[in-house]
This record gives sequence, structure tokens and C-alpha cells, in this order.
Amino acid sequence: MRRPRLVTSLAAWVLILGLLQWVRAATLFPRWNLLLELGISLPLPYAIATAAAWGGLLVAASIGLWHMKRWARWLTLAAVTGSQAQSWLDRFLFDRSDYARLSTGFAFGLTALVLAMTWGVLWRKRF
Repeated sequence: MRRPRLVTSLAAWVLILGLLQWVRAATLFPRWNLLLELGISLPLPYAIATAAAWGGLLVAASIGLWHMKRWARWLTLAAVTGSQAQSWLDRFLFDRSDYARLSTGFAFGLTALVLAMTWGVLWRKRF
């Protein structure tokens, strides 16, 4: 079966999301001491572990989409939705800055776009 263009685009998009999570984990680790000095409220082991885990799930979902595996639809929906939900949980529990409060509208719009694209493509009949 030939892969639809939208599924190809979604696979690339989910791969980018996964790689960004891994970049987040990789950049938090070497800056550990600096972040502790700044007194951030987000526990660093938690942030690194969750970014690495979401990155792995998103990359796996992307590979599954690329190969048109049946399980990839469900993994993608769960991983994208779960990672977005977890980022909002982190925002509500740990963000204390004025910038975090000011950027909430933009973050909400970006989350809505990511979820709409993902769910919209995967709930089409031609997957």
C-alpha cells in the first residue's frame, strides 16, 4: 500500500517532535549545575527522564507511521497527546515566571495546532 502524503508529512512532523524532546533532554543534562543555581522549580531528573521517554515514543511512532504499521496510529495519538498533556501539567505545576504566564496563549495555540494536525490526519478514512 502506498503511503499517503499526509501520513508522510505527519511521520516527519512526529519525528521532529521526538528529536526535539531528545534535544531537550540532552541540553538539560550538561546545564544541570547552572539550572540548579538559577533555582528552577522543575526537578531536573524528572525533566530529563520525561523528555527522553517522550522522545523515544514519538520517534517509534514516527517510524511506525513511515512503515504504515497498524499500531502506529494508536501510538502516535497516545504519544503526541500524552506529551502535550504532560507539558501542560509541567506548566501548571512548575512555571513561576511572568514569561510563562505571558506565553500561555501562544503555547495553547501551538498545542491546539499540533493536536488538530495529528488527530485530523490519523482519523481520516484513508490511513
